[in-house]
Amino acid sequence: MTRISQVFLKKQSGFHMLTVRKTINFMEEYSNFVGYSLSKIITRLDSENELASGVPTVCFHNMDLAKLDVEVGFPVANPVDGAEDVKAVTIPTQKVVTAIDMGPYEKQDPTLEDIFAWIQDHGYVMGGEIYYQYLNDNDRPESEFLTLMIVPVR
Repeated sequence: MTRISQVFLKKQSGFHMLTVRKTINFMEEYSNFVGYSLSKIITRLDSENELASGVPTVCFHNMDLAKLDVEVGFPVANPVDGAEDVKAVTIPTQKVVTAIDMGPYEKQDPTLEDIFAWIQDHGYVMGGEIYYQYLNDNDRPESEFLTLMIVPVR
């Protein structure tokens, strides 16, 4: 609900991820899907004696909440082959606009709107999907949740 950083442009290095992707009803399935996906990815990492190299990351491929195409994953330092519904993906080096939001997840729209306004005001256009990186865990009050929001641009 509260943007706690400036909105800014940066060049993000490319990175590898293990992900699970599915089209879901956001309101009914999101929480369970995230839990399922992260568990499957951790099991895959364990089987390869690997560790995640970053925080849980969600990619929103569209914004249709009834039929949300969403991908949940962890960054990994080294490429790891996928297995079953866990896929290996590579995110390219790209220009992105970012900001950090603090507060309940369902109240993040104003921060995303600030990012969209910055993109338009500075002559850029969206260049890909929207990414959220969840910077802390859920074992704290919702008012302290931190989310790095990332929008690729061109």
